[in-house]
Amino acid sequence: MKTRFYLYGLLIISVLAQAILVSRIERFPDVILLMVVFTGIFLGGADGASFGFIAGFFRGCLSVDTLALDILIFPAVGALSSLLPRMFYRQNPAAQVITTATAAFMVIAAHTFYLNMTSGNDIGIPFVILMSRRSLIMTVLVSPFAFAFLKWLLRLKP
Repeated sequence: MKTRFYLYGLLIISVLAQAILVSRIERFPDVILLMVVFTGIFLGGADGASFGFIAGFFRGCLSVDTLALDILIFPAVGALSSLLPRMFYRQNPAAQVITTATAAFMVIAAHTFYLNMTSGNDIGIPFVILMSRRSLIMTVLVSPFAFAFLKWLLRLKP
């Protein structure tokens, strides 16, 4: 219970940090996505999905156009991020990087399809990935370090 309380507190801090710093720092990682993937990997699919729902709501509040999509996609990311590390050792940084990259591509693909349908754009996923490549690369590369920090902060045992 105490772990979840700290995790949700960190989520609020992360939402504020992402809202303030993402426009100022070009290579700022997607901290909210990292927390959802972390929860899925280390606390399981059910906790990942419930945490993803709350995180999706907060992230959707940052961009009201995608609020409904974020509420749907982040629980799926939290639940699915618990599956890949089951095949591999979840403490392995390579498994963490692959899981984070898969989750990031899922979110980008869902947002691209949604915005293409609602606004009539013909933007392709490769173009969107190229536009957000710096943030995407930073999110994926930072994931093992962020997960190690979160494990230490939440005092999770391996």
